[in-house]
Amino acid sequence: MTSRVKSPVRWDNVDIGDAVELRWNGRAAFSGLVDARTDDGEVVWVAAPAGGRRLFHIADGFDLAGVPA
Repeated sequence: MTSRVKSPVRWDNVDIGDAVELRWNGRAAFSGLVDARTDDGEVVWVAAPAGGRRLFHIADGFDLAGVPA
């Protein structure tokens, strides 16, 4: 099975509108589009395709990876 997720990226290297997937212990936990990001990349808001959004903090242990279009 081929993964559709690229290599993990630093959180300060994603831009608003980028498609991302957040992983916890190597498993997909949440995916969507970056809705907002702090300048230091410590926090991102990710909007889900079905609606709603979640805040993620880099210290919470999630890996953030860009998803190719």
